Amino acid sequence: MSETKTESVQDNVQEVATQSQNETNEKPDVNSFIAESKKYRSRAQEAEAKYSELTKKLEKQEEEKLVQQNKWEELANKRQSEIDSMKSDYERLKGAEMAYKDELLSSLSEEERESFKDLTTTQLKVITDKINNQSQEVTPTSSTPARSSNPDNKNWVDMSSEERRANWGSVLQSYIKR
Repeated sequence: MSETKTESVQDNVQEVATQSQNETNEKPDVNSFIAESKKYRSRAQEAEAKYSELTKKLEKQEEEKLVQQNKWEELANKRQSEIDSMKSDYERLKGAEMAYKDELLSSLSEEERESFKDLTTTQLKVITDKINNQSQEVTPTSSTPARSSNPDNKNWVDMSSEERRANWGSVLQSYIKR
């Protein structure tokens, strides 16, 4: 009897081994894994949203209960603790905003700093961007050839006839390049 059991166990082991080998040889469908992952992620996001919504409702119910029971001191203490916890974040963010505003103001001239110091950070950012873009634009040049061919940077009308003859090739090249 034990021989039949060992033979049946060995047969089962061989079947399982061949099935596992067949499964590993097949390539997994990546798209199905991605779709499944997206499904789980969206489910988790929905659950988190519901959880946060329910906690907000619960807190609101607790506050209403305290108001109905006229426990104003507990409600005031609760509000004060919330304010204290937000105060540190507010001070940190306000400091970062002031540092950014100072950085923007430092890119301006002294007289511009005085006139723009009362603006909000977003308004100041827009103005400094416009001022910096205007200063970076290339100013149009006169009809003079390049400085390498005209070291004195004279206009061709102001050149003497000898200078025009000497630089005529460069004058023409400057017009051709335009």
